[in-house]
Amino acid sequence: MIMSGKTVEKINEKIKAVLKQTVCDNCLGRQFAELLSGMTNEERGRVIRTYAAMLIDSGEKLDIDIDMSNFRAMKFRNVKSEEIKSSEPSEPKKCELCKNFFRDRIEELAKDIAKKLEDVEFENFLVGTIVSDDMGKAEERLWANAGIEFVEPIKSEINRELGKRVEKLTGKRFKLDNPDVTILADLGANRIRLQVKGLFIAGGYKKLVRNISQTKWVCSSCGGKGCKECEGMGKRYKTSVQEEIEKPLIKAAKAKSSRFHGAGREDVDARCLDYRPFVIELVRPMKRKISLSKMRVEINKSKKVNVSRLQFSDKDYVRKIKTMRYDKTYLAEVTFAKDIDRKDAKKIKYLVGQVEQETPTRVIHRRADKTRKRKVKSISVKLIGKRKLELKVRAESGLYIKELISGDGGRTKQNIADILGNKVKKINLDVIKIWKGKG
Repeated sequence: MIMSGKTVEKINEKIKAVLKQTVCDNCLGRQFAELLSGMTNEERGRVIRTYAAMLIDSGEKLDIDIDMSNFRAMKFRNVKSEEIKSSEPSEPKKCELCKNFFRDRIEELAKDIAKKLEDVEFENFLVGTIVSDDMGKAEERLWANAGIEFVEPIKSEINRELGKRVEKLTGKRFKLDNPDVTILADLGANRIRLQVKGLFIAGGYKKLVRNISQTKWVCSSCGGKGCKECEGMGKRYKTSVQEEIEKPLIKAAKAKSSRFHGAGREDVDARCLDYRPFVIELVRPMKRKISLSKMRVEINKSKKVNVSRLQFSDKDYVRKIKTMRYDKTYLAEVTFAKDIDRKDAKKIKYLVGQVEQETPTRVIHRRADKTRKRKVKSISVKLIGKRKLELKVRAESGLYIKELISGDGGRTKQNIADILGNKVKKINLDVIKIWKGKG
């Protein structure tokens, strides 16, 4: 496509508007970044500057306000050098847009970034920039005078050119989507910050003991500082599934902390004797290449937790795990207030089917008060003492087993306590089967 005379005139006017101030080749070329491909802005700016100088040398009257210091390095054939020098300052002026960032600062900044990355294990990275107020305001003033057609923002060029240099210095790859490390260069504050992507590890866990929570449970009274109520621990329980799993992982990955995501959770006082799917996210890991087989061995030295099938994962799987809905089979040892009538115990099998449950009183402070309909898929009963039953229940995900047994003051209908006409005194509960993909 051949440009019309009007288009050429428009481009010439834009060149004149830009050259009213001192600009480096990068900043000059960036105002025309959407014209021609296969060139850097620096190369594009050099071509435009040469073109403008040729116009001047041919006798073209560009603009009386043009900053002739933009042509210090040019050797004019027809324009007398005195005419150029008389309008120039004695010393070269700084680029009024980038303040000579591309000439004087970018290489050193790239070296500083590479040095800061030395302790981080990564394969790819992304560069982001916060430009100084001076740069931002100068760019806005230029756009107001010269327009924004064809331009690229200075932030975009800095990110790209810094990325090229960091790639060369580190041997790592610049990556826009989900990088291992995001580098944020604050040019105004002269500060570099690193945002290291979390390391996600998936697997399954068994909880072998009672009275430990799934995740670290911070004491609500002191907010983790330590008080009389939590005996100075800063948390409700001495340990958790999360803490037992994270210890060797945080050490190996040199991570700051962890976040734990489970496919549901069992009660604090219940054991989980089948592997429950989970993802542990290691926050700010300095090492990414760790042996998961070794980690499994180290974690399984715990007498409280056992893990299997450890594998590297990602954030997408965290979202998936939050929506998993599995049937579960529970084994409950239940102690009642008085002797159990054998004939009444046989009626428990009729609980198979749909059950209506209002939100249990023990969790209503943190969950919506509503009625849920869930299915009991199978149930078996074994009398193991005058006042003790062993119950084996397969239930749909989301059914509250303790309330199915106790009735929760009538908030669960039907329930075992009502069938027996007998108040529940104690429940020892275990998850013995998680029906993954079969529920």
